[in-house]
Amino acid sequence: MKRTALLTLLALFACGLAACRRETAKNESSEGSRLELFEKGRGIRLPDDVRRQLGVETAEVTERLMALHCDIPVHVFRGAEAMKPAVAVALVSEAQGSEWRPGQSIPLKSGRDGSTTFTGTFARLEPRAAGVLGRVEALIEFADPDRRFPTGSCLTASLTTSRSNRVSAIPSSAVVEGVEGAFVYTANGSHYTRALVKLGAASDGWVEVVDGLYAGDWVVTKGADTMWMIELCALKGGTPCCPVAKKN
Repeated sequence: MKRTALLTLLALFACGLAACRRETAKNESSEGSRLELFEKGRGIRLPDDVRRQLGVETAEVTERLMALHCDIPVHVFRGAEAMKPAVAVALVSEAQGSEWRPGQSIPLKSGRDGSTTFTGTFARLEPRAAGVLGRVEALIEFADPDRRFPTGSCLTASLTTSRSNRVSAIPSSAVVEGVEGAFVYTANGSHYTRALVKLGAASDGWVEVVDGLYAGDWVVTKGADTMWMIELCALKGGTPCCPVAKKN
């Protein structure tokens, strides 16, 4: 809910900024010109003042030794019924899913502080979401005789991987989850271009990039959500723009 509310505010800000810039452009004299915030085929281009207002920050894709342990959000989609166990689902990368085996015990916890811990069992992988979200569904069953976790409850599953090699990684704040899957904004000259990425393990605020980026690429780590709102406004509600003084 908090993320949804934040994205709504960012959308209003981005669209408001675009409307303000368009209105200002109308009032500019014929000596002025307009600089588009979004250029189709090239991406987003932000003047220095706008970039400062949005607080845009970037970081380089680096190789990092990922921690072996990470926590994954899990959602209960069927509560326990009679003699049937509850079933929860976690969206994981194919690399993460390959670490689990049917019948394997999966540590689960609930509550913001993770104070309630118990054990579930990995049932199987459902690949049907892979084409849309770039993730597979991991189904986890667990006993819940006291009906503590009804449908819709949120839990956390602990994943311990067997890999300890260095991988290309970016801060998790750079990732935006869209309908087509996860993506980031890369710095490409004077523009910021949206790029779909395939993600792997995540830990301590970092996430592995399996495909879509290379070491040495630069990605937006702060302000990516707002950039997405600007692009949506451009694609769905007109072209955001801002006025710039015409050079003599």
